[in-house]
Amino acid sequence: MDNIDKNANKDNDLAKIISSLGNERKIPPLDKWTPKTITSFDIVINDNGEWHHDGVKIARQSLVDLFASVLWADVDGEQKRHFLKTPTDKYEITVIDTPLFINTVDKVTKNGDEWIVFGTTNGDNIVLDDKPLYFKTVVRDDVADDRLYIDTRFNLTARIGRNVFYHLIELGELSDEQGQTVLTLQSGGKTHRIIAPNFN
Repeated sequence: MDNIDKNANKDNDLAKIISSLGNERKIPPLDKWTPKTITSFDIVINDNGEWHHDGVKIARQSLVDLFASVLWADVDGEQKRHFLKTPTDKYEITVIDTPLFINTVDKVTKNGDEWIVFGTTNGDNIVLDDKPLYFKTVVRDDVADDRLYIDTRFNLTARIGRNVFYHLIELGELSDEQGQTVLTLQSGGKTHRIIAPNFN
């Protein structure tokens, strides 16, 4: 019972931090919805974060943001299936790399603690807390690219843009440890260490 209470308190604290930014994004309670019907839906989130429907780019950002608010992922081993989830249906979509893209990062001070907060292209705020940042090598057109990610709500993953990573370097400290470059960040009183690849 104590652990449940502590987790609830921590979630409330993170919600307050995000609220303090003044632009809290409302996400429906997808975890409470249990639809039985799964339907394929011809939406593709490209490697660059663009949304396409029937092969045509969705130009209305408000519509993309609405769809992004009901994103859901089911995990099957190392594979993820992505959906737009409603109370009655799950619409399976195609995600080339990741459904969320981080394009901003800032530090927020709350109750004497400094927190690192990421912002996505859809208006989400992701607080750097327990879930680690991690690099993964992705190969596209025979070219290897080291990309930085963080896992977030409903089994979703967000990709951190290269420019945001460079901003993170300014917010943290770089060190050399046995030939490896390590970025150390502080958020909410916790230390996060990331082994950084060598960018060309």
